[in-house]
Amino acid sequence: MSREKVSAWLAQPHHHLLTIDAAGYPPMLRQTDGAPFYLFVRGDPGILARPMIAIVGSRNSTVYGREIAFRLGAELAGKGFVVCSGLASGIDTEAHKAAVKVGTPTVAVLGNGLYDVYPPRNRELAEQIVAPGPAQGALISELPLDAGPVASHFPSRNRIISGLSLGVCVVEATMRSGSLITARLALQQNREVFAVPGSVNSNRSRGCHDLLRQGAVLVEAADDILAHIEPLYRGQLDLLSQSQLQLQDARAAQSGSGAGDADACTHGISASDKNPVLNCIGNDPITMDALVLRTGLSVSELSQQLLTLELAGRIEKRGGTWVRHTTCA
Repeated sequence: MSREKVSAWLAQPHHHLLTIDAAGYPPMLRQTDGAPFYLFVRGDPGILARPMIAIVGSRNSTVYGREIAFRLGAELAGKGFVVCSGLASGIDTEAHKAAVKVGTPTVAVLGNGLYDVYPPRNRELAEQIVAPGPAQGALISELPLDAGPVASHFPSRNRIISGLSLGVCVVEATMRSGSLITARLALQQNREVFAVPGSVNSNRSRGCHDLLRQGAVLVEAADDILAHIEPLYRGQLDLLSQSQLQLQDARAAQSGSGAGDADACTHGISASDKNPVLNCIGNDPITMDALVLRTGLSVSELSQQLLTLELAGRIEKRGGTWVRHTTCA
């Protein structure tokens, strides 16, 4: 993915790129191990600082599961939570549809780049999610804009869904469902796990029943989630509100600083001058080996930071070396 293509995408309305050190980066996600170094966002990035509950479940869901997912999504949205899910068929789709129906924002974390929507049947729903207005939500992805929906992307996507949320509610899941991966990641991230019981005769309920045996909170309605999570919700609300205010201040400062070269260098993202990698890069080309020696970072860590700085317009790659971007020095 070339910088020119990224810049062209970012130039479109409601398109954003948030780096992990940016004021608008989701505070809940930033606290997690392995948080993405950057997120592409289509829609309202401010929504990412609001308290979320994730609703996930089987793609091949039953009528019962879809009805419960829609009802929970509507109830949670009505109580002020942002519903977070993965825009997949089945349970995810119903959760997003419920929030849209209620007229509240919802966040969809994609397992592909934001050039397209997967599955294709949910393109119209995606447009409804990001439609401008007070209920504008967001589509987000850590993947390059042109990345396709490869199977290996989805477990990694699931850690973002759980990381953004105060808790994860699994509505339907087989014993091999990816939703159980999301639940496991939620536990590792110190998030709450909820599960909806189903028929003992249904294979699609066995994953939920297994979670309940392991201590997940049984959910029949949104009030069950609220009753359990309210102490955590209140504690996090102060943090999230503070982060939201900081984001608003950052937006105000950015809008007051004018456009032109500054906007071309940042595109609404932050690459701090205190970044140790940036401090090692000047007007003279420097190699990867030299940067490894100077920063003490691994090649993998360094590559991620270099990509972040390059996308932010702070540096540019010349062959196998990097130099500081002259207009952003």
